[in-house]
Amino acid sequence: MFRRFIPMMIVGAFLQSGCVAHTQSQPMVEGRLFDNQGHAVPDANIILQSNGTAVSTVSDQDGFFSFPAEYEWSFFLPIGPIDKMNRTELLIQVLGQQYAILLASVMSGPFGSGPAEIGVVCTLPATLPTPKQANDESDICQQMSLNAVKAFRPFP
Repeated sequence: MFRRFIPMMIVGAFLQSGCVAHTQSQPMVEGRLFDNQGHAVPDANIILQSNGTAVSTVSDQDGFFSFPAEYEWSFFLPIGPIDKMNRTELLIQVLGQQYAILLASVMSGPFGSGPAEIGVVCTLPATLPTPKQANDESDICQQMSLNAVKAFRPFP
């Protein structure tokens, strides 16, 4: 009987030492989309991919789009380093063109996550970038506070 008791005690100790965390799996993202002349781009399909999940929305008449924050519960055993990569990407599809923008890419522990909220204003280029330039589209978007996104005007 004692031989069965010790392994059960070890398993029980491991299970009781587990931790539960409620972390943000997707940041809140708000943004605006403009063309190269400063006009709002309505009806653009915008996809937010964060930590493996993807959600989409469509920009409104003023070029605004938003994604709410999402959270997840996770259980883990603290038996060593527990790091995860939090990556948030924006994919914009409009008028047959597609643009991929990396918004955030950070390492965090089990209780951390990437940025809680991201504000972004994107200005689409006049011409489609060549295939060599297509991988670096980070210059079409500027990150800023959520209040600055709402008040942003492309040209004075």
